[in-house]
Amino acid sequence: MKSLFLSACLLAATLLFIFGVQPPAVLTGTATVPEPASPADTNLIMFGRGTYPGDDTTYEQLKQSGFTTIMLSSFYIRSNGDVFSGDDGKNPIIHDGKYVGNKEWLKRVASLKKGNTSVNRIEILLEGRWYNQPPNTFDFIQDWATNPSKSYPGVVTGTGKNSTLYKIVKVMKDVIGVDAFCIDDESVYNSASIVQLGQIAGKLKMHMTLCPYTKAPYWKEILNGSKPGLIDAIYLQCYDGGTGNTPAPWVKNLDTKLPVYPIFLCRGAFSTCAPSHNSKTPDEIKAEMVQFKKDYPGITGGAIWQMVDVKGYVKRGCAVEMPESGSATTVTGYLAQLKNSIKTAL
Repeated sequence: MKSLFLSACLLAATLLFIFGVQPPAVLTGTATVPEPASPADTNLIMFGRGTYPGDDTTYEQLKQSGFTTIMLSSFYIRSNGDVFSGDDGKNPIIHDGKYVGNKEWLKRVASLKKGNTSVNRIEILLEGRWYNQPPNTFDFIQDWATNPSKSYPGVVTGTGKNSTLYKIVKVMKDVIGVDAFCIDDESVYNSASIVQLGQIAGKLKMHMTLCPYTKAPYWKEILNGSKPGLIDAIYLQCYDGGTGNTPAPWVKNLDTKLPVYPIFLCRGAFSTCAPSHNSKTPDEIKAEMVQFKKDYPGITGGAIWQMVDVKGYVKRGCAVEMPESGSATTVTGYLAQLKNSIKTAL
């Protein structure tokens, strides 16, 4: 047996020398799974609604933007286990535990970390329903993870390797190539099921992050119930329902040493150049970041919601229509202003 193995190795080496072909790795019984990327020391996050399937220009703009984390958003799980992008409610990206979405999107996502780029981390946002909306995402995660006897057509409940939840997370890791998924639960608030979902992430060498705007005790339950190191970032909504949120009280209430990054809504949101749902100009974001830094000296970054609004701001010509909203006239220029509004205050 040893001589056969040696002969195979010599043959592989000969092929490599002659043809320049890399032989396949010898299996050792333990698969090598890449470690997920951690947040950058100065972490600048851009939420990417409006980027599925997107286009090459938008992804190149993100690569050159100076933002370090791109949050692919938003994605929803339906009752049959299908996963949909908020940019396309008709065609799933995951069906029956397999990726069935746009193949060009996969190439664009993979390109974010390649070549000349500021991006070192990619996440995917799981978003749930608001109040009085039909069940989705976290309703089903709760049922499938904590009530496996409840039947859903086409769904394998539980969190084992054959379960629907496991397969969804595995596609996110192996096919889409994300470092973490982010929990944006605004209605269900069942911590036990999210802890179990996080256990799947840990097994698949992924991180989980949190995106709260209210109910600090719920998020603390998730932190307390999760294995140390699994959750490595918290993104705090400081707009709309989270208007009035600031990082310092959340750090205290969650009793955490994890980084808490404020999320700002930029002008251009909700299809208007005017203030809406606590949207802010770059100057206003900078002023808030300065204050946040005073109250929370450990702050190391911040986030902008969201790319579709950045493009909308420029498309509507907000700098001309409403000069007090800002001065950017290009997507690249607006991205630079938003990045600097966060970074220069750190």
